[in-house]
Amino acid sequence: MLPPHRFYYLHNFQRALDWIGERYADLLDVREQGFLTGFSALPQQSQALLVRMLMRRGPWFRADKLVYEEIPDIAAAAGPLLAQGWIDADAAMALDELFALHTKPELLQILDGFGLQRSLGKREMLQFLQQNEPEAKPYAAWFPAAPHAAWRVTISDLAERLRLMFFGNLHQDWSEFVLADLGIFLYESVAFDAQSRAFQSRADVDGYLALQQLRQLLVDSGDAVAVLAAIDDGRSEDCWCNPWLERRRAKLLLRVGQACERAQDWALASEAYAQCNYPGARHRRIRVLERQALFGDALA
Repeated sequence: MLPPHRFYYLHNFQRALDWIGERYADLLDVREQGFLTGFSALPQQSQALLVRMLMRRGPWFRADKLVYEEIPDIAAAAGPLLAQGWIDADAAMALDELFALHTKPELLQILDGFGLQRSLGKREMLQFLQQNEPEAKPYAAWFPAAPHAAWRVTISDLAERLRLMFFGNLHQDWSEFVLADLGIFLYESVAFDAQSRAFQSRADVDGYLALQQLRQLLVDSGDAVAVLAAIDDGRSEDCWCNPWLERRRAKLLLRVGQACERAQDWALASEAYAQCNYPGARHRRIRVLERQALFGDALA
């Protein structure tokens, strides 16, 4: 019999769900309410497996890599999660996702019929195969002889929303509980009433997540034009309608302007800064206008 503290992460996760259910029930949709109810009804080892997966980088996991002393039968623990549809063994897996799950020797075995040269590095192997644009397909179709299953977590978006509602930001993750339990992070206990919630409406949560997605798009693609257009659309639809979200929107506009400056797109940088009330944006707009020799505008 394993001591209860082996499931410390599960107890913390359940505590977070209870807290969300008490304080944010009015902001949850049917799917989210169903998750809170369904999770509590799962066998303990299935609960533990799901939390372990949510705490790791996914969305794909090989069953043979999920090794935890407190979950001796991973396949049995996965059964109820598969039945709920919270993990999926039959989802289509893209080629790069297959590569992320396997070592080069394993890939040479799996992709034996694709004409790969053993001298190629893993990255070169992927580039070679991507030229033919192979279609995504279930893991079992990629690797029929696999001695293990591979599962895709299908509720990452739901878990992300719940994490945001609990912490009030996306900088903190579920490991924060562990650091607090160990005394590495110390927090003062504070009473919260309904008006102290980080989010007063579902639109607030949606707005925060939308801004986060745009920020990530800017980091990943550098497409300042698309990000700026999306920010304009969101503002016209009142997506950032409270002062806290408006400040986050302004900070994102500042980042867009800085990205445009690095690309020497002075006109677009000026456009971004003109919409931005974040500290420093006005000074940066003056500099950008001077770069365009628009000295009258800069002086004004």
